[in-house]
Amino acid sequence: MSRMTPLEKKRWELWGISLFLLLSSAGTVIVFAITTKQPPVMIFFLGVFFLLFCAYIIEREFKLQRFQQQLQAERFKVLEEEIKVSTLQSRLKELTILQTAMTAVAMETEPEKALDTILRAAMELFCADRASLMLVDEVTQTLVITSAIGIKSEYRVKSRPKIGEGIAGQVVRTGEAVLLSAKINAEQYKNLEPKDIQIRSAICAPLRGREKIIGVINYSILDQKKRLFTEYDLKLLTIFAQYATLVIDSAKAVQLR
Repeated sequence: MSRMTPLEKKRWELWGISLFLLLSSAGTVIVFAITTKQPPVMIFFLGVFFLLFCAYIIEREFKLQRFQQQLQAERFKVLEEEIKVSTLQSRLKELTILQTAMTAVAMETEPEKALDTILRAAMELFCADRASLMLVDEVTQTLVITSAIGIKSEYRVKSRPKIGEGIAGQVVRTGEAVLLSAKINAEQYKNLEPKDIQIRSAICAPLRGREKIIGVINYSILDQKKRLFTEYDLKLLTIFAQYATLVIDSAKAVQLR
């Protein structure tokens, strides 16, 4: 059974007070009629009048409740429509940004610019604060940041996790995308580097080449007032990872010619 709202409680309190006053008035009139020896017929009609008046108040109250329920149902319908419109707008934004990334893959002749476009497009979609794309250095077996947004240049130079170490290194080793919150279990990741700033939420997905994983793409949210990444964001990230991989594979194919 649903709870009454404060407004409903107040209305029922007022209705109770009104009913009490009406019954008190009816009792007073009846007592007055008896003490003044009024005819029984008059007493009867006075009683019937007050009962009918009370019934009228009750009927109006129930009618008002039905109207309020109808109004609430209409409000829920309007809210559902607003949610549908908001969802459609979000999906339209996703499609627009995915189209931007796809265009970069197909039309951009410079791989660096194409990767930067993909990185920025996804950053806008996720409302992230930082983004980076890391590629595997086959000689040193480490990950190197080749493109980044919102990351200090000195950190880009010194951050070279080995494959299998840290979050990015483990994603390369396992090939599984990860969704992270601020409370990261350090024991879960080998040689996890301490971060220069508190991260609220992060996602990392592998770049799957034709034969092996060639790197990772990362996004993080720093603002503690912003939302957290979701599993749906992680699925979208894998799409952007595929676009980035296509650019890198195409660039390598051109170099081998």
